[in-house]
Amino acid sequence: MKRFLSPYSLHLAVLCCLSLLLSSCVHLQPTHREFQTAANFAPYEAPEGEITAEEALKKIPDEPDFKQFNFDRKLDPSLLQAPSGAYRVGPGDILDIEIAEDADSRAKARVLPDGMLYYNVAQGINAKGKTLHEISTQLSHQLKDDYVNPIVTVNVADADSQRFWMLGQVQTPGTYPIKKPTTLIDAISSGGGLLSNRDGVEVSNPEAADLERAILIRNGNLLPVNFDKLIREGDMSQNVYVKGGDYIFVPSLTGRSIYVLGAVNRPGPVFYERGATVVSAVAAAGGPNVEAIVTKALIIRGGTHNPKVAVVNLRSIMKGNEPDLAIEGGDILWVPKSPWSKLDDYLEAVLVTAAQAVAVQEGLGVLGQTGSAGVTINAGGF
Repeated sequence: MKRFLSPYSLHLAVLCCLSLLLSSCVHLQPTHREFQTAANFAPYEAPEGEITAEEALKKIPDEPDFKQFNFDRKLDPSLLQAPSGAYRVGPGDILDIEIAEDADSRAKARVLPDGMLYYNVAQGINAKGKTLHEISTQLSHQLKDDYVNPIVTVNVADADSQRFWMLGQVQTPGTYPIKKPTTLIDAISSGGGLLSNRDGVEVSNPEAADLERAILIRNGNLLPVNFDKLIREGDMSQNVYVKGGDYIFVPSLTGRSIYVLGAVNRPGPVFYERGATVVSAVAAAGGPNVEAIVTKALIIRGGTHNPKVAVVNLRSIMKGNEPDLAIEGGDILWVPKSPWSKLDDYLEAVLVTAAQAVAVQEGLGVLGQTGSAGVTINAGGF
């Protein structure tokens, strides 16, 4: 279900949460501070002296006073180099194993979650992180009492341990194995390519890809890939090699939700029809929690490279001392839980956290998961 904001009604619904149970899923590692979604929703009641969401919607909102930022970080040149060295086996991989000159010995064996591999009468071996040659040697050694000079061949049948997520506006979103060096262009092609616009007019298709806000997350970090330069301009300096566990997310150009994140009771996406404002969005997220620094909230608009940011005082707005502000699809409304002083540094960390939240939420739709289990996202503090 979705949460919708309109001038006439405010509908709250259940935020789907992802358990990340598959071994091929990406697990964003938690740090000492975490951002966690929740699944229980209740109407937000404005404290005494504050205006309600319905009252705010009756007022004509102002436009936020944005300041332009530019985070033109350079890619590490090593990201553009093809991975070298032999394939390293991991949990979930399926190996095709056979003893030479014994066709009946051929079998497929899966590497278990703990890294153990069992084949034929050999004792289990720990295959995690080993090359195919190393596994072959170990199996040959273990089978020497049962076979005469056994020579064991090992090949990868299914590389489940090395998968990446290709999500968003592609023909076939999902997870894909990495069986050979794979560039970002290769990865997008694996998903059937981007959903294209009709008649060359991008905004005519609500499913057209928003390259400005596309992201690549690796090990909980946002890589500064410029998808717009890569796809539109053919700039191969952005064509990094994909690794197992990567999240690639290309959002829709017009199908945008508003994300209310940080120190609110129910952080996550707010789907809207029209007329969304700061007060109505915060209300849909359950209101600020007790840790919130409501005087220095942020409205972030645009991609991760060139965002526009407005600093807003939620307390003054909710008390009616300042006008409510209009927000639109794709905006991030961030409520901090600790004071900040240098906006440039703070904003960059917020963008990373927000990108992770969007990627995980998109993963819910791909898996079709629902339930009450929380999703913990590696957040850089706040």
